[in-house]
Amino acid sequence: MTRLGPVYTLAAGAVMAVALGVASATTSPTTQTVNAQDDVAAPAAQATTEATPEPEPEAVKTAKPTPVKADYAGRVTGNGGLIAISIRNGKAVGYFCDGKIEAWMKGKAADGKVTLSGRHGASLTAQLAGGRATGNLGFDGRKWTFKAPTVKKPSGLYRATALVRGANVRAGWIYLDDGTRVGITLVGDEIADVPIPEPGENAVVNGVEVDPQDVDEFIEGF
Repeated sequence: MTRLGPVYTLAAGAVMAVALGVASATTSPTTQTVNAQDDVAAPAAQATTEATPEPEPEAVKTAKPTPVKADYAGRVTGNGGLIAISIRNGKAVGYFCDGKIEAWMKGKAADGKVTLSGRHGASLTAQLAGGRATGNLGFDGRKWTFKAPTVKKPSGLYRATALVRGANVRAGWIYLDDGTRVGITLVGDEIADVPIPEPGENAVVNGVEVDPQDVDEFIEGF
């Protein structure tokens, strides 16, 4: 019995140590391992990037359509005369006549508009839309309005220049689709009594035939 005493004492001590170790593990706080990279990345994930506003596109002016080739002819309101306008590749010519006075004009056609000018203060502005030219005509201090629809040959504008028996001859004629026509023939600086020729026929000035030219034949040299 005496010899077994230290053995029991050691065994009891071992049991006590194990019990204390278990109790220590149970009551110790849990330690959490934190990844340092997570701490760095978290603020970046929360950051928001402000969008840079895009500049507003500049307004683009749209040019109005202008025909490359067109012929217009119609009546002048408040005058009783006729007006003819022809366009070829941006160049434009116009002729106004009421049988007593006349005006040749030239200018340009662009952005759906025609602007012409000539002698004796002659001027013309017209908008091109809906198959017609609509605008204002000025001559020698007077002003009128007009509407001139598109026309096809033999209607439209014709011009003639010639030397007849030593005199300069210049003539202009306008033909409408309904058969209405007007024109003036000048011999020198005087109006001559020359019948307006039928479309496609020559005029006769002092017994000499004068060939009318359509716009395609004279516009480049006008």
